[in-house]
Amino acid sequence: MFHLSASRLALIAGLLACSLPAAVLAQGAKPAAPAQAAAPAANDPVVARVNGQAITRSQVAAVYETLPPQMRQAPLDTIMPALINEIVARRLINDAAEKAKIDADPKVKDQLKVARENVMQQAFLERTVSQQLTEARLKQRYDDLIKAQPPRDEVHARHILVATEADAMAALEDVKKGQDFSEVSKKRSTGPTATTGGDLGFFTKDQMVPEFAEAAFALQPGQVTQKPVKTQFGFHIIKVEARRVAPPPSFNDVADEVRDILVREIVEQTVNDLKKGAKIEIVEQPKPAGQLPTLAPAPKK
Repeated sequence: MFHLSASRLALIAGLLACSLPAAVLAQGAKPAAPAQAAAPAANDPVVARVNGQAITRSQVAAVYETLPPQMRQAPLDTIMPALINEIVARRLINDAAEKAKIDADPKVKDQLKVARENVMQQAFLERTVSQQLTEARLKQRYDDLIKAQPPRDEVHARHILVATEADAMAALEDVKKGQDFSEVSKKRSTGPTATTGGDLGFFTKDQMVPEFAEAAFALQPGQVTQKPVKTQFGFHIIKVEARRVAPPPSFNDVADEVRDILVREIVEQTVNDLKKGAKIEIVEQPKPAGQLPTLAPAPKK
């Protein structure tokens, strides 16, 4: 099984939000911390106390893990004092809310109910995904995606990029006279690839602007365009070095994308399975007063 990263859990939460009424989920909030924490373990030292309630290092670390990535670039010990102050403030506010019996307010009761439902829903989906997201299933999904992906042609090309058609024709004449294409590019090209002899490496047709792609993919290895190709960047002389079918990405290169796809499929399948065993009734709502009926289009004569 795989450990679910913070980004993966966020994806689960997002999928869950898509399958439930947004207006309801928008009311949710994480439940407040319990008034009295359990006794800390020997290897989990107390770092502060608030009215006798212990705050342990692991509790501070848990808050640290919820911080944005840019804030977590600082080591935990560096921002420990600020985090402790934050937890102390939360504890004090929570205690004040308990004493004021805020949870007796009907609106707060509804919010706490929604928050509990959200936590239960997400925890259930996290457990379900963790049980089903195996390495074997990930690799099988990767194989299925690769098989379903049509082969894509690639060309390896060089180009000479200049500002005017006249400059492009002069460069083409140099090539026709037998000068090495890459040397002509180094001498005449104004593009960023001039230092590498105009080398663009391998690319697929959709990775270049249409005019350039059409001209390049019409050539065979060793061939050069016989007239300048105009694009938004200027005028190009193109030479194709090689053609091939693009190799599929390796599993390691796309593992995160495959994992996201599989997580989405597991969540969707779980919701669909639950629907099959449930009695669901959608009650049609009355139309707002004053709304005009929808008129059918007039029949064609």
